[in-house]
Amino acid sequence: MTLLSICIPTRNRQSYAIDAARHILRSERDDFEIVIADNSDDAGPIAAFAEETGDHRLKVIAPADQPLSMLDNWERLVPETHGEWITFIGDDDYVDPELCEVIRVATDKVPTVDSISWGRAYYVWPDARASREITTLPVSSHLRGLDKKDLMKRMFFWDQATDRPTCPFGVYHGTIRRSLFEQIRETFSGRYFENGNLDYDNICKTVMLANSFVLWERPLSVFGTCQASNTMALRDPNLTAGRTKQFLTENPGFHAESLPFPAEIGITASIGHTIESFKHKYGIELSGWEDNFITACAKDCETSADRAVFNARRDAYAQAITQWRGKKALKGFNPEFKWRPDVPRFVGLHDDTLYLDMAIGDTKSAGEYYETIDAMLFPVHLLEGRLR
Repeated sequence: MTLLSICIPTRNRQSYAIDAARHILRSERDDFEIVIADNSDDAGPIAAFAEETGDHRLKVIAPADQPLSMLDNWERLVPETHGEWITFIGDDDYVDPELCEVIRVATDKVPTVDSISWGRAYYVWPDARASREITTLPVSSHLRGLDKKDLMKRMFFWDQATDRPTCPFGVYHGTIRRSLFEQIRETFSGRYFENGNLDYDNICKTVMLANSFVLWERPLSVFGTCQASNTMALRDPNLTAGRTKQFLTENPGFHAESLPFPAEIGITASIGHTIESFKHKYGIELSGWEDNFITACAKDCETSADRAVFNARRDAYAQAITQWRGKKALKGFNPEFKWRPDVPRFVGLHDDTLYLDMAIGDTKSAGEYYETIDAMLFPVHLLEGRLR
């Protein structure tokens, strides 16, 4: 029986997808599958890897006759899967197939659960690091249920948001039941994905339709960022314009008419358009979220380590906020440039979070990095009994 389908969409980043699959397939478990949707110009590398591996747990969907949009490449993956549960990762990411054990324990403790998530771990590949990087790693390990109303507030009212909603439940670096995924398709657009921000589009729908949510505080996957990653556009201003143009070309009509924020300002604006488009399309009228959104815009500015980028982003957000809510709304928009390269970064443990050098262990990929942190974290096989 296939309990879990691990979906990896990829385009012209064959070596990263191969590395992720190779590390995942080191597992001795036989209750998961990997399905790679190859949207590359050259199908050879991944096809050769699959043939060489000869592992029945690996399935490759060959490129179509013409390159697909990211949206369509993700969409074609789901019908090719067989797992009771489904998760998506990027080709430069990693997920631990021991997620199957977490699913087993969570469904035993909470039979109605149909959405599971876990703690966040981040890794910038060596080719994308300009200097020393300190990353965070949650070290708590409780398995706990979360209230749907609280998650709705976090998602749609931007409650407790950083530069984005703090609601991790969805199919991307989370897992949902196949039955919930089919319900999402049938309830909304007849598609599994319909917005260019595929992860947040799915979170909106998961939070609306899921019955029960379980979070394991321990990380089970790694968000990777390689030089070719879309995430690099958030880190390197020289890439922003080109990546944004490509994204908007593939996703016409992305901007929500009610939100006069150019998507290229930052991640907060982009996610805002996804949420507002979803609400508008499906007749969801909410108020009282606007101040929290403005605060998140300020936090988006504060993520910048470059003063010029900070100033440009601050000014662009201020202009958009004024156009949207008037000058009075700027009272809640007070970003501060906080980057201090002259102050040594903290390394150590604080409030159940470990701050560590991303170069720990001299790892070369997200899969290698996970192997290192996995040895430091609470063992998955001792998960039984951790539900609060």
